[in-house]
Formats: sequence, C-alpha cells, structure tokens
Amino acid sequence: MPELPEVQTVVTELNRKLSGKKIVEVSVRLPKIVALGPGTLPPKRRAQVHKVIKFIKLLKGQKIKSVTRRAKIIIIDFYGPLSLLVHLKMTGQFIYFRKSQLQKRVRILNKPTAPLLSLPTKYTHVIFTFTDGAKLFFNDTRQFGYLKLVSDAELPHVRELQEFGPEPLARAFSSQVFENILKRRPNMPIKQLLVDQSLIAGIGNIYSDEISFRAKVRPARRVKTLNEKERHAVFAAIPFILKKGIAAKGSSVGDFVRTDGSWGTMGKYHYVYMRAGQPCKICGTMIRSMKFGARTSSFCPKCQK
Repeated sequence: MPELPEVQTVVTELNRKLSGKKIVEVSVRLPKIVALGPGTLPPKRRAQVHKVIKFIKLLKGQKIKSVTRRAKIIIIDFYGPLSLLVHLKMTGQFIYFRKSQLQKRVRILNKPTAPLLSLPTKYTHVIFTFTDGAKLFFNDTRQFGYLKLVSDAELPHVRELQEFGPEPLARAFSSQVFENILKRRPNMPIKQLLVDQSLIAGIGNIYSDEISFRAKVRPARRVKTLNEKERHAVFAAIPFILKKGIAAKGSSVGDFVRTDGSWGTMGKYHYVYMRAGQPCKICGTMIRSMKFGARTSSFCPKCQK
C-alpha cells in the first residue's frame, strides 16, 4: 500500500501538473470506485439520482485549485465548492499524460516481466480529460481504492479525514507530542504503534521497518521497554526516513508508480524491508522476519536490540 512518501510524491506531481486545469470530460468505467458525499446531492433527490451520472455532471467544468493530502488521502480541491477525496489503498495509481503523450506505453505492474501497456487498460477505472487534451487515468488492479466527491461544507466533517493521528512531518509533531502518544500505548509493540493511523498518520509496513532499523530498535519491542535514548531515536528516525522516501519518489516494491508511470527508487535504499534472508548492509547478519497479525516485519537481530 502506498504510504506517506508515495502519496506525497503523487500529490506534489499532480499539484504541479493539474493546478489551473479545467475538466471537460469524465469517464467512469467501474461505478463502485466512485462515491458521493451527502452534501453533493439535494436531500430529496439523493436516492433517485444515479451516483455515476451525478459524479460526472458535478465534475465537468470544474477547475482544479490545488492538490494536497491528509495522511494517505489525496485531496483535489476545486475553485467551485467541491473537493475530490482519493484513497489509493493497495494498488491505486494516478497517471497523467499530456495530449502528445497519449500513445505512450507504461508498465503499471511492478514486475520486470510485466508488459508495457497503452492507457486505458482493463485496470483503468476513471479517466479525466482536460481542455488541453491531457488525460488523468486512475488505475487500480485490486479495486480497493476510491474517489469520493464531497462539498466544501462537508469536508471538515468527513469521517475518513477524522480518523488520523498527527502528521509526522508537520512542525507541530514535536518530541512531546510523540511522548504523549507513547504514553497512551505502553504495552503496544513499537511496530504496531508506528502503523496505527489513529496515532500517527501515513506510516505503514515499509517505513515502520526502516524507522525501527534506523533507531536500532526491534519492531517487537513494547513501548514501555524503550529507554529515553531509544524513544528519542525512534522520534528522530521518523522524519529522517519519511523525507528520504519522498526524496527518492517513493518505494515501488508493490504497484506504486509516479504520475508519469515511472517507479520510485526508495527500494534500493531499504535496509530491512523485504530483505529477510539477505545480509544486513551494516553488519552482514542475515535479516530476519516476524509476523504481526497479517503484517510481516523485517529486522536485523544484531543491529536492532
């Protein structure tokens, strides 16, 4: 699943490419991918209006103001009183092509043997066309992602946006804020605390492993066993690793691609994630893995205590 660095990469690129553009056409090829917030429909007509028709009607003619994010949710803000919330979930992708690039072929599955495909493919579920002929494709092989159109009045109250903890790259995310989070979950393994979106926003399996390695703390260590130096090491590792991931344009270890169809390069800088059975880049000890429910975590038994 794309995490904060991957989502931030998409947001930065889309904000640069889409700001000021006007939508002239919307094609929805898989209805379940799109949704409407209550504020986008008159109450008396809500049940009678087909959501896809209304989704398209509301978006046509809209001019994009900016693209931002909250945690892993992309927020496309329009000059009109609407915002589009997009969650990539496991395999969602945004790919943008200028009119001159529409014949370009991309590898949307991150496998060396995956074929180069022209867009749209069978995995393309929504297409936005702009006045200059450029197109934005939303692909999702597993179909868990969504695009939800909400009114600006509704936006501050949207449930999905209320479920997240603080942003780990915000100035307000201080050492004291982090200490307060630790105090709330003394018996939780540090790995689980880092990936709990209600405690800290945007960190998932990839970056929690790399943060733990950077801090020299095993992912299974319970919060209450960490001394002051270790707690500070984890806190310092969070922005360091996330910023490193953003600089590398994300980790394309799954199906994540940038908005031009290229892959992020953070994977080559991983010290432990998905490296079980390989030697540690620091000490040479074999990287091990362990299960946390449905998650697998990797660590170095020598470097991490």
